[in-house]
Amino acid sequence: MNSYKNFLAGGLNLSAFLFFALCLAVPSGYSYGSAMLALLAIAGCWQKAPREALSRETKILLASLFLTGLLWTAALDRAWSGAGMAYGAKYALAALSLWVLSQRGLAAGAVIWGVAAGAVGALAVAAYQYLVLHWNKAWGFTNAIQYGGIAMYLGIAAWAMALLGRWRWPQRVALGLCGACGVLAAMLSESRGSWVTMPLLLAALWLMAWRNGYRRIASVAILAMLVGGAALVLPAYKKFEQRADTAVQEARNYLAEPQKYAETSIGQRLEQWRLAIHLIEERPVTGWGLEGYVRAKQAMVDKGAAHPSVMDYGHAHNEILDMWVKRGMAGLAILLFFYAAPLYAFWPTPSRLARAGAAQQPRLLALRAAASLLPLAYFGFGWTQVFFAHNSGQMFYIFSLAAFWGAICALDRTGARASGR
Repeated sequence: MNSYKNFLAGGLNLSAFLFFALCLAVPSGYSYGSAMLALLAIAGCWQKAPREALSRETKILLASLFLTGLLWTAALDRAWSGAGMAYGAKYALAALSLWVLSQRGLAAGAVIWGVAAGAVGALAVAAYQYLVLHWNKAWGFTNAIQYGGIAMYLGIAAWAMALLGRWRWPQRVALGLCGACGVLAAMLSESRGSWVTMPLLLAALWLMAWRNGYRRIASVAILAMLVGGAALVLPAYKKFEQRADTAVQEARNYLAEPQKYAETSIGQRLEQWRLAIHLIEERPVTGWGLEGYVRAKQAMVDKGAAHPSVMDYGHAHNEILDMWVKRGMAGLAILLFFYAAPLYAFWPTPSRLARAGAAQQPRLLALRAAASLLPLAYFGFGWTQVFFAHNSGQMFYIFSLAAFWGAICALDRTGARASGR
């Protein structure tokens, strides 16, 4: 029995590491570790083990996965589909994994170094596509926006853990360099959504560091990260400056002549937003449904009230507007809960850090800080892209919740046992 238990624990740790390490390094890399986690979670259900009462945070995380999974499963305005059932299965497996990991725990190192390895893997792919294949921008094995966003998150998360974990200097330097790899990979993707989210993540990291006793180094460290990010851009400064100037010019052109410039990158987003807002005003409570949204867009195009290019995309290029226009106020509330629930559960506070032993508190802070950045990152990315409309966006988010929570619960439990609670 002990050998099986050790095998299961080792398999879960390896799965969590591979989930992060491979997420951008190979095609559908996020699928391998998550599939292993789900299978081992199912296997873990068959082994008799002490069952602890679910904490309030665990219940909230499970509720967010259940509600969001149900939302994506049901199309509302059409019969249940195979695609919808597939969404439901993914969320159910992620919820099961989160529950099992909350009971069994994960080694913190598997998650921490998995995130670091994932950032390095992202840069390896980006460098090959950019320098060897001579692509204009790195796409990874998904699309540039999804790839750049996840790479940016991995990089900033590694920086957060390097700053807050109180590691020995070799480990801190290694985590810092790995974080730089993720940020550089995001830069090479030229995904502007990841660039504009970076200040939000660094501001949140500064706040978490400041409020948990890192006041002397918080500001210096964040400044160093900003300088480091700028240094990564310098070799291709002109290209990044051109991308920024292009965005500004496209916005100006669209505002001046919407019908003429609605097909540009920024113009397309502004046109989708304008149309979504108009449709939301007509049905703010119920929304239009998935098929109803397409029909409503087509009707607007047919009468000349929207540019035909809006039919090229099935979403509104904004997570909040897309959910609201399709699924109404109920869908919007669940989406906001899906952001807020993990942020609430993961956010590091002195009372939560006190659950771990003194020696483990820095590592718990590092994990909680990196985990807290995840919903903030997705919230930021969602302003210019519907991340949850893509399999990569959904899978990375829901199984990252499970992995982070498993590692956090393990450290909490270690502290409780050490104190005799």
